[in-house]
Amino acid sequence: MTDLSVAYITYNAARCFADSLASIAGLTDDIVVVDSGSTDDTLAIAAQYSARTQVREWPGFGPQKQFAAEQARHGWVLVLDADEILLPQAVTAIKQAFLADDLPAGFLLPRYNFFHGKRIRFGDWGKDRVLRLVDQRRGRFSDDAVHEHWITDGPVRRLNAPIGHYSFENYQSMLAKLDRYSDLNARSLLARGRTVGRHEPILHAFAAFLKGYVLRLGFLDGNDGAGIALTTALGSFMKYAKTLELQQASPSKTPAAPCKHKP
Repeated sequence: MTDLSVAYITYNAARCFADSLASIAGLTDDIVVVDSGSTDDTLAIAAQYSARTQVREWPGFGPQKQFAAEQARHGWVLVLDADEILLPQAVTAIKQAFLADDLPAGFLLPRYNFFHGKRIRFGDWGKDRVLRLVDQRRGRFSDDAVHEHWITDGPVRRLNAPIGHYSFENYQSMLAKLDRYSDLNARSLLARGRTVGRHEPILHAFAAFLKGYVLRLGFLDGNDGAGIALTTALGSFMKYAKTLELQQASPSKTPAAPCKHKP
């Protein structure tokens, strides 16, 4: 048993949560779950694995993950999402890493993304590494509402302790998440004072598709590679298009009747 806590943030995350908790067996004696009001079996599953749970109103991904890390009993924290599963070799690799005398401030772990029962090896999902095994005494999560990241001035090393990521069941769930995230991304851009030009949505969408499908060889993953590249491009388009909508909205003006138009 290592001096390591495992922290989750959850919301209606029952689909893969039991498998995720089972995958960390023997790695920790301290599991922290910060939930934002689940109505499914998420909290019941957490109780089955003796996790310490707290229910907390949703403040955004960065602040919620930081709060979860702060609840850990140990200095080192592995931060997982409920749809992420440690692959079998990862537990051994993490235990061996902690035998070293000169530990860094964090470890970058490879993340294997799965869709429709198979691993996606190319495109935007193909070569994914995440800084999730961290010394919370030497850093913190950013305050970003979405696309949060761990901030540290200390050294970071790579560790071959792969995480399996099962984010989407199907294209329907992918599109639903795209809609939610594009809202968050648009509001984040607006809050930072970013001005979006009228041609930016389509330009960003085209660039995202070209990068994921062509430059990163997403076409080698077949139909799923195409689907991922297209939804990534759509997400980029909606991010900037929604920002443009918010930018152009004027609360001081009375909105026009929705079904009228100029001849």
